[in-house]
Amino acid sequence: MLIILQIINEVKMRRIEGNFLDSVSIIVPIKGEDERLEGNILSLLSQNYPYPYEVIYVVDKGDDVEKVLRKYNVRVVYSDYNCEACSGKIKAQLSGLKYASYNVIVFADSDTWYPKDWLYKLVRPLDKFTATTTFSWPSPSKLSLSNLLRAGFWTLGFESQSLENSRFLWGGSMAFRKSFFNKDVIDELSKEWCDDCTLTRIVKRNNGKIGFLMNCVPLNVYDEKDLVKWSSRQIITILAYSPRGAKAYLVAGTFFTFILVYSIVFLNLVTFTPYILWIVKNVIRGIDYPKNAMIASLMTILAIPYALFLLIYNWNRREVYWRGRKYIVKPLS
Repeated sequence: MLIILQIINEVKMRRIEGNFLDSVSIIVPIKGEDERLEGNILSLLSQNYPYPYEVIYVVDKGDDVEKVLRKYNVRVVYSDYNCEACSGKIKAQLSGLKYASYNVIVFADSDTWYPKDWLYKLVRPLDKFTATTTFSWPSPSKLSLSNLLRAGFWTLGFESQSLENSRFLWGGSMAFRKSFFNKDVIDELSKEWCDDCTLTRIVKRNNGKIGFLMNCVPLNVYDEKDLVKWSSRQIITILAYSPRGAKAYLVAGTFFTFILVYSIVFLNLVTFTPYILWIVKNVIRGIDYPKNAMIASLMTILAIPYALFLLIYNWNRREVYWRGRKYIVKPLS
């Protein structure tokens, strides 16, 4: 029944709309050449959006990816914001903000393909919310075991979004009015490593509202080389920033793992029913991408116990490694 209620809530979230429109600066931090970068660039340049918008890629000086970007009608600026404590991504975002020309700020990722109506649907509800966001759907570039398991694991990021008080921003698709980024917000960001975690905290602390949109889901394109390190980073972040969610998954994941083992051992289809509903839930989420939806949905069968194992294994760890740097993840205050 809980899964069915979640499906109903998420279907309703596909119908969230608004009446806000204004000119937009899309800021894309980039380091090195991501998988299928050209698709990312072309998808951002071909948005069906009725107001002016610009696409700003923020690069490190000397990065060869700049040569690729210069072939397209995008702005290329250097990551030059002075913040020693912040992560490279936040430094790039704050650098992009300095050069942004327009009244709405949208953060995007360089490893993601965006549907043509993504920007329009993301920006319109800003008359109802402080910030809007959506989560991407996994799109492995090849069907390796690590890519498939990551696809199933990735879908777990949707689980808490149907409840308003547990929503969080996803860094690859966030929209704000530019006025949101006052001196205090910028100062706080400049001391952090996690962009979406910090912005989620700021919005909620100021009693703002986050709009999560299920009708403009993009595709995250990847070829995972180090699955355990990548997924452990996600788990450690959740443990620090959403301990209640981690504890809830400890219970739910244990239950689902138990019924999976029981169903296999005793060949019991009835006890496997929650997994069938979970698969249906994910197929509906990824309905705009039928092939990718089916792959990721089926892989949740393995991803649920995999995530439980990593949750237990990383329970007391707070160190993460990202793009060659070590960060200590501190709980939200």
